[in-house]
Amino acid sequence: MDGQELGGVGRVIARRPEPVFLLNAPFSLDTSIANNATMEKLGPAGRSVDRGRAMAQWLRLYQHLAAQGLVYLLPSVMGLQDQPFVANVGAMLVHLDDPVFLVSRFRAPGREGEAPVGAAFFETMGIPAIGLPFEFEGEADLKYLRDNIYFGGHGLRSNAAAHRSMAERFGMKVVPLPLHDPHLYHLDCILHVLDRTTVLLATAAVDREHLRAVEEVAAVIDVPLELAYRGATNVARAGNALFGDVREGVGPWTALESAKVSFWECVCAASGLEAMTFDLSEFHKSGAMLSCLVLPLNAPHLTAHSR
Repeated sequence: MDGQELGGVGRVIARRPEPVFLLNAPFSLDTSIANNATMEKLGPAGRSVDRGRAMAQWLRLYQHLAAQGLVYLLPSVMGLQDQPFVANVGAMLVHLDDPVFLVSRFRAPGREGEAPVGAAFFETMGIPAIGLPFEFEGEADLKYLRDNIYFGGHGLRSNAAAHRSMAERFGMKVVPLPLHDPHLYHLDCILHVLDRTTVLLATAAVDREHLRAVEEVAAVIDVPLELAYRGATNVARAGNALFGDVREGVGPWTALESAKVSFWECVCAASGLEAMTFDLSEFHKSGAMLSCLVLPLNAPHLTAHSR
């Protein structure tokens, strides 16, 4: 069966049995513009980046992801300080027969230049790159569950109108989740889709009405709020592994980091997965965690490839 019979490149990627990701090497990483609460709290000295160490940390993550699946690299553009956080550049709509890439419209200062680079990359691959007339910060605020069901985080970075627009245009059901905490400003800070029927969710960050909406489509494993602040849902799925980051040698936070790893290990043991951890401390200076560095382009553990 040739590529024409399969359909477009997006369809081919969506149907691959192995995970496919987009990453960006941290050549342009910088913290000059403090565009989130964590960066503001750290101050200029606290968020000064060791770029050599950042590259070493990123390479370890890249190597392990590449061992599990296929990794594309988005070309770096100097001056785009947050470009390595590719989860914000857009989102692949994998429920479509021929998936399209929704390009972000950034609210965060200093990130506007990332969207054209991302759009050009996907257009070059032959995947339609479509923008919306509303603020939208990518896969970090749009999590796929199964079939045509997604979760949409809004309020701090993405506009709820963006989710309504994409739902109408692309035949999606988007379960909305308002975000209010400036330290949990994207949906991946409180929610991770574990499998087609189960999510990890910091329920304390969600009101009862919206929690019920999540429970209508998925079983919920509660994530303690103090672990959500440490990145318990800022994880990535690659094959049978759950990738998360830990902060080594962090003094008073050591107990919480240990509790977070124990939480992952319990979840993975019950789900037949392996928990893998990575030191990404240089990227924490940008207010980012592991899921920020990884953009899934398909979801073989969530999609039905028989369609």
